[in-house]
Amino acid sequence: MTSVPDSPAQANFFWGHTIARSLADIGVEVVFFSPGSRSTPLVLGCEQEARLSCFAVLDERTAAFLALGHSKRTCIPTALICTSGSAPAHWFPAVTEASYSGVPLLLLSADRPPELQECGAGQTINQENLFGSFVRKFFPAPIPAEDFHSLTNLQGLISNAYALATSQTPGPVHINFAFREPLWPSSTDLPEIPLLDPSPKVAVAPSLNHTPDLIDLKHAQRPVIIAGLNCLADLPVSFDSIPILCDSLSPLREQDHPSRILRYENMLRCPEFLNSVQPDLFILLGPLPTSKTLRGWIEQSGVERFVIEPSGRKVDPLNGTSRSEALPFNQLSKLRLSKPSADWLKKWTEAELFIETKLQTRLEALPFNSESKIARILSQHLPKESLFYCANSMPIRDMEWFWKASNLNRKLFGARGVNGIDGTLATTMGLAHLAENPVFLLTGDLAFLHDSNALLFASSLIGSLTVFLINNHGGGIFENLPVSQLAEFEKCFATPQNCNFEKLCSAHSVSYHLCKNEKEFKSFLLHPPEKGVRVIEIQTDRKVDREIRKNLLSISTTS
Repeated sequence: MTSVPDSPAQANFFWGHTIARSLADIGVEVVFFSPGSRSTPLVLGCEQEARLSCFAVLDERTAAFLALGHSKRTCIPTALICTSGSAPAHWFPAVTEASYSGVPLLLLSADRPPELQECGAGQTINQENLFGSFVRKFFPAPIPAEDFHSLTNLQGLISNAYALATSQTPGPVHINFAFREPLWPSSTDLPEIPLLDPSPKVAVAPSLNHTPDLIDLKHAQRPVIIAGLNCLADLPVSFDSIPILCDSLSPLREQDHPSRILRYENMLRCPEFLNSVQPDLFILLGPLPTSKTLRGWIEQSGVERFVIEPSGRKVDPLNGTSRSEALPFNQLSKLRLSKPSADWLKKWTEAELFIETKLQTRLEALPFNSESKIARILSQHLPKESLFYCANSMPIRDMEWFWKASNLNRKLFGARGVNGIDGTLATTMGLAHLAENPVFLLTGDLAFLHDSNALLFASSLIGSLTVFLINNHGGGIFENLPVSQLAEFEKCFATPQNCNFEKLCSAHSVSYHLCKNEKEFKSFLLHPPEKGVRVIEIQTDRKVDREIRKNLLSISTTS
């Protein structure tokens, strides 16, 4: 039997610890990893670095969404580690969401060395550029070596990856590490951890083109501002006299502002109101809201659009005339705007008040388990400064249409990069993990079941998470499509699932309650658990709710 030299093990040992130290030096705090053999140097290096908090997650898909949620809250890159083969492919859905929503992640995948590629070796695929354009950059790390020069270069590699992940266009960065066996020295013969430059080596990514000092938009007399989900609530005084239509996740929904408008869905369905308002400029602050009514109105108006997106990405999918600037939202004072007449804003605020009053009356008359009223109750009773994550499909639309404006400074989150239901539960658990304030999730039954494997992490969660689970036995959003009238609808689109959520939660030792009335619902909001995950099921009727929404959205500025 041929003996295997110890040098690969020692080189892997040095690399594992150098990687971990470099991550901690530049500010990474949390690492999620999934079990595997080839990733041993990465996992043990990070586990033995006191400044990193490492958490084991059974499957890579859940780990990636946990990292996504954690980075959404902290805006600090979270590190992900996995073994070789198909393992990193399970990161793909979370990587695409992180890419399109601009969330920084550091993807550290282990791999077989070159001599084991394309020869039938187990757990081996081509991991080069695995995520294509969905990462800001792919780095193939060299084979581990023990010399000082190689280790200092490794520090620089980690630093460069961090800089790209946190640049003006933040997002995921992938580093692929090939390790030869033996993967780690024996416990009886551990070498000393290498001494390297202790100072953080933080690279600086190049910024986008410099924007002009002043941007002249004074030609507009009737501008309308669309405040996207990432826009700051602290806006220039010049915006106070301009109607600001707020995205469902815009921070302005949770901060007092004299010109914020939330009831635009109703307004823009009213012909009389549309005839009374003729904007001459749309100022888009980030991506557009989900509302098809709003998008259709903007596009059909033919009015010029001025798009501000700090990352420089194209976020305006509409036809027509538009121009854009990669201007940071904290520099919106560079916009030079004329002050519109008092009547311009008054038309919008009076319509807002009229519809809001009618809407409140109708919502109060509904049973608590109407999906539109659930969103309303959440907006009124979520604790101050709590964190709220809203699932896609109908929950995010109910939030957009029926959320009541507040000044309670709750933080609003969602998956608006790709707009899918992938990883809803795991992302919210990542958001809640290590958070100081309680976290709440509103989700449908299909989104919950699609990600139910995340419940395996519930016992490891450090934080408070309350899940409001709307069980309408299928995909409620499809009820609004023409296919809802077809005989194949239930099987092919609604796809109802026969799941006992109480037993599912019990299998994972997760607290479960079936909410039976509005008093209970409000109590669950006002008294979140001190720690752990709690699931509150609310049973609804998606066909009844479709008609309720039609009724509520029919409220106009004249009736």
